[in-house]
Amino acid sequence: MSTAFGRSLLLDDGDLVLDQGRLREVEGAANLGQALTLRVLTPFGSDPFNTGYGLDIGAAFTRPNTVTGVRQLVQLNLVRTLGADPRVRDIRRVVFADDPALTAADPALAAAAEDARHRRVLTALVDLDTVAGDPLTLTLDVGV
Repeated sequence: MSTAFGRSLLLDDGDLVLDQGRLREVEGAANLGQALTLRVLTPFGSDPFNTGYGLDIGAAFTRPNTVTGVRQLVQLNLVRTLGADPRVRDIRRVVFADDPALTAADPALAAAAEDARHRRVLTALVDLDTVAGDPLTLTLDVGV
């Protein structure tokens, strides 16, 4: 397995994973995906050792705004946050799971997007290119 994207401890829903009494590790593209997901789940400025780390969406939900405005702010901040990782070369697309073009083609996605809306979560599908030239697709839930 390639370590081009580093190595870390494997997390499962925020918990470390034990395998026969040892901490499991993750490396390669799976590590990059885990790292980018953690970056998005961390509120911007909350890491005392790296105050520029995390997703800054406070303004999207604390100021009066339209649904379209909130989506645009979240989309822009996802691009900023993910693009800050040196292993990411380009963010090709950020689209939300309830986008009519996606839900028309996939009824299961439409049902999941409706459920997420009721939980006040925006589910973003992000297509990006890594510095190694590999494409990576992430599904990220951004909570309100």
